[in-house]
Amino acid sequence: MKHVTYNKRDESPEMHAPRSMFRDSRGQVVITAVVFFLLIATTVGTGVINPVLRQVSQANDFVRTRGSLFASQAVNEDALYRIKGNKKFTSPSTLSINYYTATATSTAVAGGLQIDSSGGAFNLVRNIQTHLTSGSGTSFNYGVQAGEGGLILENTSSVSGNVYSNGPILGSGSISSNPTNPNLVGSVNVGPTAYRMVQNGIYIYVVNESTIQTVNIVNPASPTVVSTVSTVLPAGGQQKDIALANGHIFVTATNGNDVVALSLSNPSTPAFVSRVTVTGASQIKTLGSYAYVLSNVGSHTLKTINISNPASMSVVNSVNTVSTFPVGMAIQGTHLYVVSQGGTSKLEIYSLTNPASPTLVSATNIGVNPITIAIFGSYAYIDVYGCGCIQVYNISNPAAPVLVSSTSGNSVNNGYSLYATGSYLYAAVNYSTNRQFQFWNTSNPSTLSLANSTNISGGAPISVIGGQAGYLYLLTQNLNATSPLYIYRVTGSGGNAIWGDVVSAGPSGSVSLINASSTIFARSIDNSIAGKDAYFKNISNTTVLGTSYPNSTDQATSSLPISDELISQWEAEALAGGVITTPCPYKITGSSVVTLGPVKINCDLEVSNSSTLYLAGMVWVKGDVTLSNTGTIAISPSISGKTAAIIADDPANRSSGSKINVSNSTTYLGSGANSYVMLLSQNNSAKNGGGTKAIEVQNSVSGKLLVYSPYGEILLQNSVSIKEVTAWRIRLKNSAQVIYETGLANLLFTSGPAGGYLFDKWREVQ
Repeated sequence: MKHVTYNKRDESPEMHAPRSMFRDSRGQVVITAVVFFLLIATTVGTGVINPVLRQVSQANDFVRTRGSLFASQAVNEDALYRIKGNKKFTSPSTLSINYYTATATSTAVAGGLQIDSSGGAFNLVRNIQTHLTSGSGTSFNYGVQAGEGGLILENTSSVSGNVYSNGPILGSGSISSNPTNPNLVGSVNVGPTAYRMVQNGIYIYVVNESTIQTVNIVNPASPTVVSTVSTVLPAGGQQKDIALANGHIFVTATNGNDVVALSLSNPSTPAFVSRVTVTGASQIKTLGSYAYVLSNVGSHTLKTINISNPASMSVVNSVNTVSTFPVGMAIQGTHLYVVSQGGTSKLEIYSLTNPASPTLVSATNIGVNPITIAIFGSYAYIDVYGCGCIQVYNISNPAAPVLVSSTSGNSVNNGYSLYATGSYLYAAVNYSTNRQFQFWNTSNPSTLSLANSTNISGGAPISVIGGQAGYLYLLTQNLNATSPLYIYRVTGSGGNAIWGDVVSAGPSGSVSLINASSTIFARSIDNSIAGKDAYFKNISNTTVLGTSYPNSTDQATSSLPISDELISQWEAEALAGGVITTPCPYKITGSSVVTLGPVKINCDLEVSNSSTLYLAGMVWVKGDVTLSNTGTIAISPSISGKTAAIIADDPANRSSGSKINVSNSTTYLGSGANSYVMLLSQNNSAKNGGGTKAIEVQNSVSGKLLVYSPYGEILLQNSVSIKEVTAWRIRLKNSAQVIYETGLANLLFTSGPAGGYLFDKWREVQ
């Protein structure tokens, strides 16, 4: 046997390790390898997934930032529309669309106005800046604008146009509201075969089979048809509906397959502008630059028409309604509501977030054969023929409307038209044995109650609108015969009508005993009626037919539109044209025809009897002005399209002098478009606490007349009808009327700086 010898110093522990230890060592190696592999796989996976996740995140951010841009554009365009259109714009103005919020702020800058808008959500913000340059004229944006002295209306005086005052606005008499027992105050025959109507200030436009009739309602007790205009439809055409937008009315004609646009530049006589083909056009509603039309003859579609340029309308979108026979439509906020018959009747709700392309939000089964729909606040009221009832849906979540109540069967047989406002619903019920005007209390939407009704014998009720200065208008239909239009008042006696917005600005702003057709803005409102909304801190004994906004911010006070500097420029222009020193007083009488201006008269001016004075420029009278007894003041054709003023201003006597007195059938004529005569007094008695009137206008005075006194009081009384009045204090008495014209928003004078705004540039900023 061979022996092996070894040295213990060369011995290692591994040489004598148990076999199990070798197995454990190999397991550790495997685990290490697996962990190493997992680390590599995770690293590789992360390297692959992270770029994908980044791309997804970037895609989401792109969509969201585009949404932020659209929101910013929306509020910017709304501000532009309001400022250029001389509508109310409060800076800052906020708009919310889905998750996005956008704000527009206006700032006066050199040469014009700058609008900065910012829209965003999810910490993604886009900013837009636009610039408006001063336009070519002085702008009068209100029918009546008063300084700190305020506006006082007495007897039956009224204003057709918006009113703005830095002081109180006070009516007379007393106002009591009785929405469930309206009083019939007047009626007029229209027709034949009337269908629908729309109101614009002191006019109602009634659509018949082939004509538009214009009704003047400035005196609700004696409405008058002032024009009948044919829309010249194709053979077989039959008009069905009418809507108002941007100084135009839009009429649908089924069978004739038309939507027709008519201009209201002369509001008493609509003028044809253009037409666009829409097959089977029936119902129409407007919102901003778009009209939405239901077609239910030969198709079942909701069509969108771009009406931003009424002379060139175009259909930009068409979607099929879910049901096959859409019959009624309403718009509130950013949603459009359609009720349809055919198959299963539906309430279809469309989003107008993109107004050019309505998208369906929900389609809810409703009662059989709905006829019409009205929306107010969070509720939709639908007349359903199948049950002869009104169904009420909660639409606070447009994606899931909920039926909350239904009136009893046959309570509303053939409610052809519904008008909802505040806590009341008015129904024009047209049934062969039941022709009624019904008044429903909706203060508890889950239990509607019929508060009152009145039988109608003159025709079949077909359309009801209301809310304007506390009046309701009910149109009836007699086939192939005249159709009565009835006017109801939902208020008691007293109060003075203002057909427009009413603003009493500043911390002392107050409105009392005013019957407004639209919205009232004031710190305090009492004993009044707001035909639409009300913004206030304090309110009492007031009916708000729209929405109330308590604890609202006071409206900012505003300077009067003509500065002292501009008046000085006008006087300098007059002086440069020469000076008349004799005879004094300077009289134009008999049948004289005289042209003056630019010129300064160094004493009083009198124009009377049947004489005519043409203004060819500014006339500065260093004394008093008297215009009376069938005299005529007119703008000379040599300055056609412009406005000139007679300025009463004696710098040495502005307390008891520098007055203007106008009376007894004097007439005022412009020359060309947007041309007016202005009477301007620099008397300052009212502001200094005195009782002298700066300008008095009375007794059958009418025409293209503007009156202005920045520091005095203007009194209008006794059958006076003028276009605009601005003064430190204004007082209207008896049957005085101010009827605003849109041309006043951009007047050209013979000299002086510009007013109004023109769009200049747009850009996105950081």
